[in-house]
Amino acid sequence: MTRLFGLLQCLCFALFLSAPLVLPRLGLPGGRLAVENRPRAALPAASGLWRDPAAYSLALAAHVRDAAPYRDHLIRADNRLRLALFGESPVPGVILGRDGWLFYNLESALADYLNVAPLSEAHLAAMVRIQTERRDWLAARGIAYLIVFAPNKERVYPEFLPPGLTPRQPVSRLGQLIPRLEAAGLAVLDLRQPLTAAKAVHRTYMQTDTHWNGFGALVGASAVVEAVRRWRPRLPALDVAGYSADEADRPGGDLAEMLLLPDIWRERDVVPHKAGAALARVAAPGAYPDPADHPDRARVAMETDRADWPRAVFFHDSFARGMQPFVAERFSRSVYLWTHAFVPEIIEAERPDVVVLEVVERYVFALTLENPPPVAGRSVP
Repeated sequence: MTRLFGLLQCLCFALFLSAPLVLPRLGLPGGRLAVENRPRAALPAASGLWRDPAAYSLALAAHVRDAAPYRDHLIRADNRLRLALFGESPVPGVILGRDGWLFYNLESALADYLNVAPLSEAHLAAMVRIQTERRDWLAARGIAYLIVFAPNKERVYPEFLPPGLTPRQPVSRLGQLIPRLEAAGLAVLDLRQPLTAAKAVHRTYMQTDTHWNGFGALVGASAVVEAVRRWRPRLPALDVAGYSADEADRPGGDLAEMLLLPDIWRERDVVPHKAGAALARVAAPGAYPDPADHPDRARVAMETDRADWPRAVFFHDSFARGMQPFVAERFSRSVYLWTHAFVPEIIEAERPDVVVLEVVERYVFALTLENPPPVAGRSVP
């Protein structure tokens, strides 16, 4: 009987491991749902068993966890049950707000909003030094430099956070940093005020995503163009009023995906529409390596037929991706590089009139990325 019980255990374990391969062939939905924003852990090569048994065991365990039959279905069911019965987020990285709003709770986003993790004097001094080096290196080549801060969602829509989540201190990290940058003569664009003011017209952030929606991206792009017009006053403004906006139903955003519920927790996106044809079109990228080196973060180049308008290079994070089709309408050529690291070789290849560094509020430490040797400590060629 003991031997039979052991054989049954081995059989059940073998069936469990083989289920991800067998169930799809039987037409049963036991595999992974296409809502989680990360690749499934791969089955490790058998050769790793004798080459590095410890690493092989860890990789096999990760694969088994990801490939377990009905894994995602069970997680979804548990998430829906906890949301329905207890009204709580089942995922630590997602905060359940009011009226269907979701907020991000990773990368110190909540601590940033609560103002409980201020920047140290050493960090502030380093940020000013590094950004001043870039400004001076660019200025020696006749290139303007603009730093753009996109606010975290809870900074613009605090009224939808759970009760009791309010800032513990009056000054945020941006409140510390921006005056120091401006005192050093750096051009800074703080998008907190324009995005908050635009709420009176349309919603500017997605309810189920960490990012702004299409209208918020348009507002940000308009503010960037207005900042560039300080150097190029003949450049036409990007008027938000020149766009209409419609609501469009779509699957939920990245926060709903973290709950594995984007098909249930859907988004009413706000999509701007321009009257008339778009001026900007996708162009060929430069003949240099893409610093992002990631298929989902590929560089983008756009051009218009207005050779008299300035050229621009943007170093950015995910927030600038939504701005691109709007802000590109006011440059002869604009290149968008998904990295906060400064790459002087690209500047020399593109020869822009303005360089923009876009940083979302929770990534403020991106300003501490040291400059490469051609830039660091130099203000002239």
